[in-house]
Amino acid sequence: MTTMKEVAKEAGVSIITVSRVLNSPELVKPVTRKKVEEVMGKLNFQTNQAAKALVNNQTRVIHLFIPQNISMNNPFAMHFISGISDVLSSRYYSFLVRREWDFPYKCDGIIGMGISTNEEELIKEKFNVPFVLFGHTQLDEFEWVEVDNFQGAYDMTDYLISLGHKEIGFILINENRRFAFDRLNGYKKALVDHGIPVNPDLIQYAANEENDGYIKSLELLSRKNISALFCTSDELALGAIRAARILGKKIPQDISIAGFDGLGYENLTDPKITTMHQPVYEAAKTLANVLVDRIENPHTNRVTKMISPIIRVNQSVSMNQLA
Repeated sequence: MTTMKEVAKEAGVSIITVSRVLNSPELVKPVTRKKVEEVMGKLNFQTNQAAKALVNNQTRVIHLFIPQNISMNNPFAMHFISGISDVLSSRYYSFLVRREWDFPYKCDGIIGMGISTNEEELIKEKFNVPFVLFGHTQLDEFEWVEVDNFQGAYDMTDYLISLGHKEIGFILINENRRFAFDRLNGYKKALVDHGIPVNPDLIQYAANEENDGYIKSLELLSRKNISALFCTSDELALGAIRAARILGKKIPQDISIAGFDGLGYENLTDPKITTMHQPVYEAAKTLANVLVDRIENPHTNRVTKMISPIIRVNQSVSMNQLA
């Protein structure tokens, strides 16, 4: 195995310079740094990450918080963990999944998802390591990456309206989280922009489960003559499709049903669900890179980033046949 001493000799620099290239590259002149890095590549030099972490008082462990209400076998969680894992492994970090905030072990940073609005202040007070959120926040202390839920809900509602739908039911995930508020506000704004009154009677709140989507959709479809139903998750949309069939409604001829996620559930029924795909894997990769960059370069500018979701048109939505 190539040593730092051998790299230093080949590059014509001191061992201290090689160490700075590894641990504090900003202190080394670009020309010198490039020369040392080229020699490292030539000699296939590999750093001892454990020793480096010990010297820098680091654990090289990231804590990944996923709340209890999100199942680990949910496609959302699996896409999220995959993105985190791919980046952290490539940058020589490991991670530990946490389900509660009182976990006692040390870490170099935290990635949080599914944070409720009343938990944000708690997080600010409790942790003194870099922290990035999947989900936007008004707290300036945190960096965040978010799928633009407002725009996604707006665009899906706008798409339904473009197909002649005006009576559009809405099944909202019943959680005290910003993404849910954003999706509701996006739906409302699209209606208002098209001169369609917001009717509270067309809005139902449901736990993010297929069966609750079924129950709430059954209630709504039984008492309201709507031509389209927008569910804020594909799991809810699966329940809505079951409810529509129980009532003898054909999809999409009698009722158009749209979802939100595009992470796999949309393919579990015939017709496939037209959905708003949120790129969770890509967002998770961005989150992991933002956190590691913050750990390794604490003085970089704060990062906040919105990622646009994309409509995936399938067969569960069509022109309003009743218009």
